[in-house]
Amino acid sequence: MNPLMKRLFHTVRDGLFIVSREAEVRFANEAALRLIPAALGARIPNPDLERMVVSVASGYTALPHAEDIELGRDCLVADADVIRAHLMSSPVGTDLVVILHNLTESQFFDTAMSNFSSMLQRECGDDMEALSAALEALEQQIDTADAGEVTRLRTAVKNAGHAVFDTVGKLVGLAALSDGEALVAEERIVVAQWLARTADYCRRVANERQVRILIDGKVEELPPVYGSEKWLDRVLIECIDNAVRYGAQGSEVYLSAVAQGEYVRISVRNMGAAGIPAHLRQRLLRPLYRGKNATAAGEPGLGLGLSLARQVVELHGGRLVIDQPETDEIECAIEMPTGAPKSDSRQLDLEQAQRYARDLAQLMQRRTAKATS
Repeated sequence: MNPLMKRLFHTVRDGLFIVSREAEVRFANEAALRLIPAALGARIPNPDLERMVVSVASGYTALPHAEDIELGRDCLVADADVIRAHLMSSPVGTDLVVILHNLTESQFFDTAMSNFSSMLQRECGDDMEALSAALEALEQQIDTADAGEVTRLRTAVKNAGHAVFDTVGKLVGLAALSDGEALVAEERIVVAQWLARTADYCRRVANERQVRILIDGKVEELPPVYGSEKWLDRVLIECIDNAVRYGAQGSEVYLSAVAQGEYVRISVRNMGAAGIPAHLRQRLLRPLYRGKNATAAGEPGLGLGLSLARQVVELHGGRLVIDQPETDEIECAIEMPTGAPKSDSRQLDLEQAQRYARDLAQLMQRRTAKATS
């Protein structure tokens, strides 16, 4: 294919495949490969599209032809995408052109607002009613001297209040970050302590699902990161909580961290998780995105946590990525820059720079000792 034509096709927002009448892929633009990863020369890896091509080649379907198909229908946490697939003859030769237009993507705003109104009522409204009822019952029981019942109601009040606080807190957090203001805190955060602290916080929910949170001991050797301890704790809590809730009950969640150049990559992996198609993974980082499958399964949440985490990480100069390294596990990776903080608004604190220099020196000494032992 002409290089200029290839470049043009790669700039098209819709997916575009050129396939033979035997459904073998001749060309795919970047948008098509995000929807349906395919190899040149192999059959198009989607049974609906393959059926449509074979039907045209056999003379059962006339061109041009269009059908709606679904991608990612087995995903738990995101709806299947509805794709309008158009088939037409190629202007050159006997091949077919397949155009994929993502109807779900174009309807995202309407879906998000609908989710917001219904979920806010369910997540906050129900919890507020539960909190009000528990407080009223607790007030009535305090004078009865029934210690067991008072303890039970205190726990109910605590749990309902925590649920309301968590949901409203995420909304407040998104509002605070929505204008893109930089996080001004430049606290020194030791990665091993960061992982241990947040893992302990998340073990209450993990224990309820009989999920174990395990930490790779190698994180002790990593340089620190600098930023807001409050906000970065929240990032890691959201990632761990998401892994616990969507992993298999009775499984493990693994936390690890490795140095990659001037960055540290913190990985949170859950085992036994349902697969997420590649084109849907980063969509989980959008606010108010919740699939019908997750709602039908009774999974709580407004789809705010990972979106909040993404904004915090990006404001710290990092990146948040959803990946699927194995078929039965999902990874949420936080890539954070290491090194002394760089602030345009104020001079770097001397003591902070000295601490960073000591950290690097100690790290190099440990690595040298290991290499010579």
